[in-house]
Amino acid sequence: MTMQANLYWQDGEKAAARRDWPSAVHAYGAALACDPTHVPSLLGMSSVYSRLGRHRDARDLVLQAHAAGPRLAPLIFGVGQRLRYFNEYQAVIDCFGKAAFAEQAPPQPLAEAAVALSTMGANEPATALIDRALRRDPKHAGSLYFRGNLRTFNGDFDAAEQDYESALRFDPGLFQASWMLAGLRKQTPQSNHVQRLQKQLRQATPGRRGQVYVSFAMHKEHHDLGNHVQAWEALERGCKVERALVGYSPEATADMFGELRRVCDAGFASAPSTVARDATPIFIVGMFRSGTSLLERMLSGHSAVTDGGETLAFAEQMKRATDCVTSGVLDAEMVRRAAAADFDAVARGYAEPARWLAKGRPFFTEKLPGNFLNIGFIARTLPHARIVHLVRDPMDTCFANLRTLFSEVAAYSYDQQEMADYYNRYRSLMRHWHSEMPGRVLDVSYSDLVNDPEGQVRRVADYCGLPFEAGMLDLARSGGSVVTASAAQVRQGIVKDRGAAWLPYAEQLQVMRNALHADS
Repeated sequence: MTMQANLYWQDGEKAAARRDWPSAVHAYGAALACDPTHVPSLLGMSSVYSRLGRHRDARDLVLQAHAAGPRLAPLIFGVGQRLRYFNEYQAVIDCFGKAAFAEQAPPQPLAEAAVALSTMGANEPATALIDRALRRDPKHAGSLYFRGNLRTFNGDFDAAEQDYESALRFDPGLFQASWMLAGLRKQTPQSNHVQRLQKQLRQATPGRRGQVYVSFAMHKEHHDLGNHVQAWEALERGCKVERALVGYSPEATADMFGELRRVCDAGFASAPSTVARDATPIFIVGMFRSGTSLLERMLSGHSAVTDGGETLAFAEQMKRATDCVTSGVLDAEMVRRAAAADFDAVARGYAEPARWLAKGRPFFTEKLPGNFLNIGFIARTLPHARIVHLVRDPMDTCFANLRTLFSEVAAYSYDQQEMADYYNRYRSLMRHWHSEMPGRVLDVSYSDLVNDPEGQVRRVADYCGLPFEAGMLDLARSGGSVVTASAAQVRQGIVKDRGAAWLPYAEQLQVMRNALHADS
């Protein structure tokens, strides 16, 4: 029967490749009728169901694939990656922890599995897999690059720099290593990579992501060196190419924000969930590059707080509750369906990842900035949660977003007008939350945080119900992982002069300045 299942599966793969979803579902279904534990068909059907917006069914099929106990490395890898997509933390560790995977898999999937584990905070198994990949092939550029990322996240910047350089030595076209190198430290006239980047720019394929990586790296290095004309040219080029690559709809964004204001009114959170809970999440929200990583680093210095990092754990529960598929935190259709969602079920579902993230401590941070969109749903689901909102100067925030390569995570950030429009909608939504749910969110000024760190941290600790501890101000301490664009910055301590980085480009940024001013 397995042979017949394989034949049907092949038909499903061909149909999926031509995006014929009904035929793919039929073929995968036929394969599973022959063998209900046929892992390739379970994975194929799960992927198609995600395409069709059937989030719950897609998750159920992956859990079935995991329960089937695949023994071949490619299948284990496929199951593990899909489990990570659904934020099934323990299942991911169980999957990638299988001896068969470590023994059979080539370096690339070992390294990619390590990165998936690292983004969950599972650093020990991640390090074990990346070390195995490099024992298998010490010259594997992708593994060296991924190990460099792990070391960057853990604050070992010297070792990370060596890994990135080694990756480029074995694969000069691995341009993302140059991008990461540019961000490890401030470049100087005596030590920079500009000459190599110029060569790489000539080698990169126009209009592809390699050109984007090199352009953003060139912007960073020229900016550090004070070469603002060249820095702007590089940034403008990188943003233009990336905007063409990502899918972004300003109309869909406007629809989403409008639905949030409509659905989450003053009475929305008046009947919060009463499901029992253990640890208390501290949601740190705001725009990207607004200081959320800095505050998380401070809070995780407390003996009662675990740093959960940037997770989609809450967003995943909202997807299950609404049976929606979206690449971001949410979309307009999810919000519309959320009006009738079972928020007790959301609370029960969130309990498992919460236990994982807390790691036995009474508090843990949830530092996905985009959870500002979910504040109404968080208030309804988790009345015990604390929500801290970082507020930074609009131009500082928007320019920091514009010059950071987020790929699809912040698809609005590669065009000045779109960036400003998104910021204005965010600012309006935060006013809505304060108006409809007064006292539910604590605003923290980034400027105040860097100029009076102890005073602001004491204020946040008091809001969270925590006593102040001196370790909250020790940003350079060992331990913890910062898996964000701020990985290198937050370990350098409080730096008070990061603002107004946009001033050398004031003339070129006139579109953004005007759009932000119009909403002020």
